[in-house]
Amino acid sequence: MLKIARVALPKEQLQKLTVAERSLFLLLGHASNQINTLWKLVIVLTNDGAKDSVEQKVSAAQTQIFVRLLIGIMREALKLIEKRFLASPLGKEYVPRLSPQATEALGRLKKRFSARDKFVVIRDNFAFHHPTPDDMEAAFQLAVKSEGDDTDWCMYVQDALLNSFFFVSDHVLVHGMANAMGETDVNEAHRKLLGDIAPIANDLSTFAFGFAEAIFRKYFGELNATLVAEIKDAPNIEDLRLPWFVDTTSFSPTGGADK
Repeated sequence: MLKIARVALPKEQLQKLTVAERSLFLLLGHASNQINTLWKLVIVLTNDGAKDSVEQKVSAAQTQIFVRLLIGIMREALKLIEKRFLASPLGKEYVPRLSPQATEALGRLKKRFSARDKFVVIRDNFAFHHPTPDDMEAAFQLAVKSEGDDTDWCMYVQDALLNSFFFVSDHVLVHGMANAMGETDVNEAHRKLLGDIAPIANDLSTFAFGFAEAIFRKYFGELNATLVAEIKDAPNIEDLRLPWFVDTTSFSPTGGADK
């Protein structure tokens, strides 16, 4: 059973914060929400379950898409902390106010600011921005030389556009990502990205809650949590799947009924 508590944050109290404090508090909460949402999806997407070889292939590519989006969101959260906390007067005031857990999380995150990071590469070139024509051509040529089979060079189509997939696009793109990361094996590049996601996602949320706690101590005093729900039938995340191919009889994006 999941016990859900609600902590009231009255708008009258939030109005006491400075503009900088309020903005960062709200944006860190927003970033934490986005990261948790996409991280749950990535976990679900990596669960086994697809039996058909085509579904396995396309579902794996779908996972890559969500990984790229999550990395982009996480990189934006890192930039938020770097620019609006560490490089601002807020950082000088609030670093000493952070809990030990939040301080440790911030220390690990700061290490990612000191060098060119693969999250930066993915965010700037593949998640939120399109690669240049030259980069795409380089990725294409790498894909051509790869040891994949002919089924990598295809599109999957179905009467409902929602089930159609340009597999060749993703095939080329992941080669570009691997190349940008300095990897020659696309599977190894993907494995390294997945391995980094969980600890960074945890550190980002730990810092977000740590900053919130410091805000609460300064402006709110003691906060009370009220039990508002008990979710008795919450599914185990390891039992969930999000397949690419879905029945669209109740939703027809092509404007007509599925054949």
